[in-house]
Amino acid sequence: MLKTMRPVRTVRTIEDVRAIESVPYDDLVTAHNLYDLFRATAAHVGERAALTVLRPGSPSDVGISLTHRELLREITRCANLFHSLNGDQGGVVAFLVPTLPMVPCALLGAQVAGVASALNYLLTREAVVDLLNIQQARVLVIPAPGLDEDCWLKSADIRRDVPSLKHVLVIGADSHPGDDNLDFDALLSGCDGDRLAFDTLAGRDTVCALFHTGGTTGRPKVVQLTHGNQIHGAFGFTQVLGYDELDSVINGFPFFHVGGTITAGLAVWAAGGHVIVPSPYALRRAAVIDGYWGLVERFKATVVSGVPTSIAALGNSFRTDNDASSVRMALTGGAVLPKAVGSRFETVTGIRLFETYGMTEVAAAIAFNPGLGTPVAGSVGFRAPFSETRIVALDQDHPRICGPNESGVVQVRGPQVFPGYADKAHNVGTLAADGWLTTGDIGYLTDDERLVLTGREKDLIVRSGHNIDPAAIEDVANQFDGVQISAAVGMPDQYAGEVPALFVVPRPGVVLDVTAIETYVNSTVHEPPARPKSVMIIDALPVTAVGKIFKPALRDLAIKEKVRLEVLRTCGADASARVDVSLDDRKNTVVRVRLSGTDEEGAAKLTEALRSLPQSYEVELNRRTASSEPVILSIDEGIATITINRPDKLNAMDGTVMSSLDGHLRTLHGRPGIRAVIITGTGRSFSAGGDLIEFGARLNEDPDRLLRDLEFNQGVLTRIEELAVPVIGVANGTAVAGGLELLLCCDLVLAAEGTKIGDGHARYGVVPAGGATVRLPRKIGPARAARLFFTADLVEVELLQSWGLVDEVVPAENLLSRAYDLAERISRCSPEAIRWIKRLTAASDKAQDVRLRAELQAFSSHIGGNDLSEGLRAFREKRPPAYGSD
Repeated sequence: MLKTMRPVRTVRTIEDVRAIESVPYDDLVTAHNLYDLFRATAAHVGERAALTVLRPGSPSDVGISLTHRELLREITRCANLFHSLNGDQGGVVAFLVPTLPMVPCALLGAQVAGVASALNYLLTREAVVDLLNIQQARVLVIPAPGLDEDCWLKSADIRRDVPSLKHVLVIGADSHPGDDNLDFDALLSGCDGDRLAFDTLAGRDTVCALFHTGGTTGRPKVVQLTHGNQIHGAFGFTQVLGYDELDSVINGFPFFHVGGTITAGLAVWAAGGHVIVPSPYALRRAAVIDGYWGLVERFKATVVSGVPTSIAALGNSFRTDNDASSVRMALTGGAVLPKAVGSRFETVTGIRLFETYGMTEVAAAIAFNPGLGTPVAGSVGFRAPFSETRIVALDQDHPRICGPNESGVVQVRGPQVFPGYADKAHNVGTLAADGWLTTGDIGYLTDDERLVLTGREKDLIVRSGHNIDPAAIEDVANQFDGVQISAAVGMPDQYAGEVPALFVVPRPGVVLDVTAIETYVNSTVHEPPARPKSVMIIDALPVTAVGKIFKPALRDLAIKEKVRLEVLRTCGADASARVDVSLDDRKNTVVRVRLSGTDEEGAAKLTEALRSLPQSYEVELNRRTASSEPVILSIDEGIATITINRPDKLNAMDGTVMSSLDGHLRTLHGRPGIRAVIITGTGRSFSAGGDLIEFGARLNEDPDRLLRDLEFNQGVLTRIEELAVPVIGVANGTAVAGGLELLLCCDLVLAAEGTKIGDGHARYGVVPAGGATVRLPRKIGPARAARLFFTADLVEVELLQSWGLVDEVVPAENLLSRAYDLAERISRCSPEAIRWIKRLTAASDKAQDVRLRAELQAFSSHIGGNDLSEGLRAFREKRPPAYGSD
């Protein structure tokens, strides 16, 4: 008789694991394919809750709710549907779809009928096409555009590029089936759910699932998993974690990842438990994190889970009035858990955190902290029953098995280990003929056979031949007050090959002091080579689709930081560089540096300084920045940069500057392909406002012409607002009066640390006529605007950031590169959507026009007064104005 996989005994020590292994495997594991698992739970716990999937809107919007008996029925219907399309030969059914209500059942049904492949829906269309061709997929399941427009667009005309595809099935097709596509829901409604319409011959060695992994360089690896791999993976989780029919587990992983399909999916079902899917997009949406603990309370969840970055976010969203009393444990895996993150989560929530360890190639199951025992912080626990784990020395050409507490590469062997990649060439160096799988992770076994992971072999920082474990740096940084999470990577170095660079994410609402962090880390990390050479604060660590820290992106940022340091050293503080990191056709790293603010000699010095680094560097001098043009326009891959180029006049906005700016703006208005605009200045000042010497001369010569000039200036500034793409103002130094008015026309404002901004018109008796009285109160409120107008003070950007005038304060040396990074992120978004958003969020043109005209009228009335002439005279004479009482 088929059995569920509820625990056969309580596991607390390695001896309990050995006791399980003393019973014949087939007496404990009766299932020979996945369908057997669901037949067993339907028979034993058929009326208990099995699956709840929530839709993307309200947390109370339940898309599907099934008992175990109903789950078996839906799996049967889906299996019959896919068999009817593929026949007895099976074939790959690929899914490019988030976790919509029927997706878990459909994925399982496709495995019962043949082979299922869940694709990462965040991949580019090119990557999706590549995977479908590698897998020779015959059926593709996609969502209708009303459910997920991105997936729909990626699959447009897909059969043209994937010859093996015979059918495209659309979930929710009643709203938009598309040409030549099949309606998934309509076809499924005609399928029998009582019994399979075919004889399944699948056994434990039959491949039934494909997962893609390791696609950061070159073609992705396609992992084949058998029925037996997944059954044993589920068995390992149920036995060591103690899953049973009383458990309700919130599955926060996507279903294109083994964490979603097995760790918090198949393993829970196999024990008779309840899986709750919080949203189609797992925990990627902020609203899901915010409402997570409400779901815990509503469903009386017993187990919560997430990768370390999600655990950090869930700890931040927990409130003292949340009721999490039903939770018996929190699971984390997918990456090494920073000690401080785990400690903070446990302190805030009161929930014990249990680490697990697995990878796609082993159905997620290598090691587990015993769910009914005591987790040991820093350890991922005991091996799965009926499997083996060993540690192999790093420094040997031939394997040497390490003893207890000796660090090396982790290897694993057992029924959960996959039969190999779809491309057998990928097996070399990973899967040995005797069944041992090399994980690439570094760790050691304790005396009681708990596994402790310390990092990834490829993530080691090798400094002058010295292997540095990033975790040794990260664990220290994470202890610093106010740090949410950190990550260390290697930064290129001419002498040591690479040196540590540390990226730090502050906790919400915390402003971190880089110098204080550097002092703390360097004094606390006892190994001198491991002390980071650079510490950088960033908003968030780059992560993969399932929330793992994506260190290749951090290594690219470390390269950019290295270039910045070399630019500062060789070219001086006035120089800056735009840095692009990419891979060439042979997957070698190529770094392109566009250098500004220096000359040929500076470029030559930088080229020489970068020559000995392991990457390939190309240095290009941006000659236009050294020109005499008052305003420079450069366009690079859809990003336009407007640079005010009057550093000798503090970038004062005189008539020449405004005319040049107007011409460039007209060019941008009529040019296709522009995705974002950056406005900045050369030298140490963004703009000191209008040229008051020119202003005064024009006032004396022809007041009417001065009014026309001011009206022209208003039009130029308004033209900035009317650009159809986002405009980023980059305040590289002081911005006063007209400089402030220019920034107010930008959608986003970045400012260098130490910059001061203010409205200085009243200091010299000038009535604002560039739109400040219209835009500033709208931006920061009437009271704060009044303070700037009436005092004419220059205010620190940190205060202006809290007021909402400045969006981000950045170290001066990183300012321009940060602006380009932001512009590039904008460039990856939909230009049509952005155009509509700009139009919808713009102020009423009519109301603004009326108020701008009122400024000019006020200025006209003010011309004949005493204060304006006294203010301009004082400016010329470089003395404080002496205004009368009236």
